[in-house]
Amino acid sequence: MPKIVDHSARREEISAIAASLIAEGGMERTTIREIASRSGFSKGVIEHYFEGKEELISAALDSINQGYEQRVHNSALGLSGLSALRQRILATLPVNRTIRNEWKVRLAFWSIAAIESKLCARQTERFEKAVAVYANDIALAIERGEIPAGNNAEPLAHRLFTSTIGISTAALYKPPQAGKVYLQGELEYLMQRLALGH
Repeated sequence: MPKIVDHSARREEISAIAASLIAEGGMERTTIREIASRSGFSKGVIEHYFEGKEELISAALDSINQGYEQRVHNSALGLSGLSALRQRILATLPVNRTIRNEWKVRLAFWSIAAIESKLCARQTERFEKAVAVYANDIALAIERGEIPAGNNAEPLAHRLFTSTIGISTAALYKPPQAGKVYLQGELEYLMQRLALGH
């Protein structure tokens, strides 16, 4: 009887291995040959699931984002407004090795998405989805008076999101800025500014 293959699970396994290789050694090390060696699958099997390296890198980002989205969701359970937003951002900042590796994969993908229109469109969707989550928390915070009335949630969410990206990516390059205490301090500064409507 033929072996039943869970194609979705196999694709996810390959994507996760690609993400690990990107985080460990960058794009140059993340070859089909190296993924095959690490996974135990043949090059043909990997090429069956992914049309090219760009698609594989995008799938690697999807793989790390699944863990990220679940972690962020869990961090804000039972919370709302600014308290939920604070926990979501804290769960995003590269305070440990796992999250630092997520950011390394993002940066690798973004460098390609900046010049590949199809990947750029996918990344724009991801950004908009993340900003929408922030905007929902901020809108509730405005309703509650945690942020001054008259503010528009969406531009505040966009500014906060891009600030979070800046803080997180800088932490990958500057060891003094990679510590948890430093990153938490940066988060508190952002939250204080947000509470003033800035």
